[in-house]
Formats: sequence, structure tokens, C-alpha cells
Amino acid sequence: MKLLLRFWPIPTLLALQLLFWQVPVIDLTVSGWFWDAQEGFFLRELPPVQWSYGLFRDLPYVVVPMLVWLFFASWWWRGKAEAGLRRRLLFLFLVLAIGPGLLVNEVFKAESGRARPATVEAFGGERSFTPAFEPADQCASNCSFVSGHAAMGFWFLAFAWVFGDRRWLWWGGVIGLLVGLGRLVQGAHFLSDVLFGYPVVLATALVLARLLLGGWWPPVGGATAQPRR
Repeated sequence: MKLLLRFWPIPTLLALQLLFWQVPVIDLTVSGWFWDAQEGFFLRELPPVQWSYGLFRDLPYVVVPMLVWLFFASWWWRGKAEAGLRRRLLFLFLVLAIGPGLLVNEVFKAESGRARPATVEAFGGERSFTPAFEPADQCASNCSFVSGHAAMGFWFLAFAWVFGDRRWLWWGGVIGLLVGLGRLVQGAHFLSDVLFGYPVVLATALVLARLLLGGWWPPVGGATAQPRR
């Protein structure tokens, strides 16, 4: 039981994967809440939805230069005294570059072939719906699975290691789900596209934490992280 609690993302991921395999209609049902035959995805122009879409589309263009600047500024000003800080900054940068950047956008979205909700027949489009994790040929690039915007929101879970506070694993999840909700409303992604962005980013963070910070999991509560130097 302790092993399951410690590595809860693994059984949770497997359970969700089995659920969406066995009951793929979940994706169509949830997307259908935001669609009607006359107006399509009728909430897509809501200001909060558009604001969230624009913010998390452009956020990497702000975050990446900021992390790079902080890294080199720390090196210039404090030298070896802030080696631990630079390791955490590098960790944040790599989680972003590899998780939402490489794995989500260049692997999953490029190879899944899954059509977006607004383009499938159930919602007035011409393409066929494909359940999550099934290979498809309904999209050539920038496909539906998984949501890049949601993954960008889930990136905030990486602050669990930076601040030494495991609660950021939950807060990052909440941010990603809220951003993903906006993409659901727009007809740009299915529920499974949103949910499975979390384990991609979490797995990336776990591996990088082990390599850069000396341990898999961040502390519980608000303890101070102790990255290796």
C-alpha cells in the first residue's frame, strides 16, 4: 500500500487509460456539453477563454528568456554561492523544454493523428473520432492528443521541487485543468487530451529531479528543498 501511495501517478494513469479505452464516449459526451448544432462550440469567444488561450500560448516566450537570464545573472553575480539556485532554474527550463515542448508538441501532437473535436463528424466536421491512445490518420500535424496548452499549465507542478513543497503537484494540476477547460470549451481538445498532459509533464519532472536534484519526489508540505550542489 505504501508503494502505491508513493507512486500513485502510475496506477492512476493506467486506470485512466483503461477507462478511456473502454468508454471512449466520455470524450464525446464532455465535449458535447459545450456544443450545439446552431452555434457550434458556443462558449469559445468568452473573454476568459480567449485570455487563457492567449496567455498560455505566449507564456513560454516570456518564461524561457526569464529563466535563461536568471541563470546567467546568478552565475555572474554570485558564482558558486548560488549553484543550487542555478540547478533549480535549469530544472524548470528542462521540464518546460522536454515536457510541454518536445514530448507534447513534437512527439504526441505530431504523431497521434487524432482529429480535434471541432473537426469530427459528431460536432459538424468531416473527420472520424478516434479514442485516446489509438493510432489514427485523421490529422497530419498539430493534432489533438495531447493538449499543449494544458501541458503548459501543468508545468507549474515543477515548482514543487523548486520550493520544496509537494502541494505544487496539486496546484500545477489545477492550473492545467483550468487551462484545459478553456480548450474544451473552444472545441480544440477532448477531455483525455487535457488529462494526459499531466503524466507527461510529471514523468519529465520526476526524471529530471532525479538527475539534477538528487531525488525523485519533492518534500511534503513547505520544507525547504535541498538540491545537490
